[in-house]
Amino acid sequence: MPCVVVDPLVRRDLPSLVVADNLPASLELDFRVSALRVGWWLGWAALVSVVVGIAVGADAGHRWLLLAFAGAAAAGNLAAMLIPWREWLGNGRGDALLDLWSGALIGFVALLVGVGGSSFSLLLFLAVPFVAVVQVGRRRVVWLATAVVACVLVTVVVSLPAGATAMRLAILAAVVGGTLVAARALRREAAAGAEAAARAELERTLLTEAEHRVKNSLQTAADLLLLGRPDGSAGRPFDLTASRIRSLAAVHRLLSETPEDHVRADQLLSQLVEDVDVPLVLDAEPVTLDAASAQRLGLVANELVTNAVQHGSPPLFVKLEGGSRTRLRVEDAGAARPDISSGLGLQLVRRMAEEGLGGSFELGERTGGGTRAELVF
Repeated sequence: MPCVVVDPLVRRDLPSLVVADNLPASLELDFRVSALRVGWWLGWAALVSVVVGIAVGADAGHRWLLLAFAGAAAAGNLAAMLIPWREWLGNGRGDALLDLWSGALIGFVALLVGVGGSSFSLLLFLAVPFVAVVQVGRRRVVWLATAVVACVLVTVVVSLPAGATAMRLAILAAVVGGTLVAARALRREAAAGAEAAARAELERTLLTEAEHRVKNSLQTAADLLLLGRPDGSAGRPFDLTASRIRSLAAVHRLLSETPEDHVRADQLLSQLVEDVDVPLVLDAEPVTLDAASAQRLGLVANELVTNAVQHGSPPLFVKLEGGSRTRLRVEDAGAARPDISSGLGLQLVRRMAEEGLGGSFELGERTGGGTRAELVF
């Protein structure tokens, strides 16, 4: 016999793949527990109808016996509500109790029919479909066969009309078949939902890992760039480029840390300015952006803060406002700098603002002195 080696991660997930009617074991357990809860209330409704039937239809000789049956069934239904079915069905102990419940339910209806008359046979239309849903596999077959045998025995012992009994059994078989078809459809829908959720979780995990790797790659690229930085003013373009790369890395870092596919712009700005070595005041509202918009905003904010640090005077003020339009404002206390408006960095800012974000950019004097750069999109 060939030896099959199972990957440990796959082996760990094997128990969840044990299915009944194509449903993962955990969801099958949820389905059966939900069916049991429905069965409790159907049981109480059936018992109320039994008591009413006894009160108006049974003769005095049988009334107390039928009430005793109903009382015992009520006690059993109450006890069933107190059993921790989820735990016990999960470890196998609940199957034996479920067999006991199924047998008691079929026996209860058979006794009612035998003592009280054929009108109580209508309870089979509640009892048998319930047994068919909560039981699975071979146990379902066994208990459905047991219900058929019980019906035949009651028909023979009580001498019920054969024609009427056959018709009721045929209708009951149709009801059970419809119930099983509906239950199977619900199981398949639940399985499809679980599969879709698992696929989405896997994709999110892979995306998070990809964002983490991209962030690390960008950080590495920035570090390698600075390794080749020449001394003096010739190294200035290297610093600017490394700073821009790190602003992109900050976006991917946030994406790798959140389960969503968006970025909080206030958190992004906090990361971009945390290494600024001059006094800076950040006032940012919790604006949420998609990844692409966050990358463009990060590049713009990085350029504006870098320009303010290099050409302005502290303190610096960075303000982000949300609403119908997002507004980013970077101010410093230095003199107005109209001569730098045509620099490469601000050309990049204008292009990002107008083409990337569909907004506008203005550079002018700050009220009270200084320079104000404002992005609106």
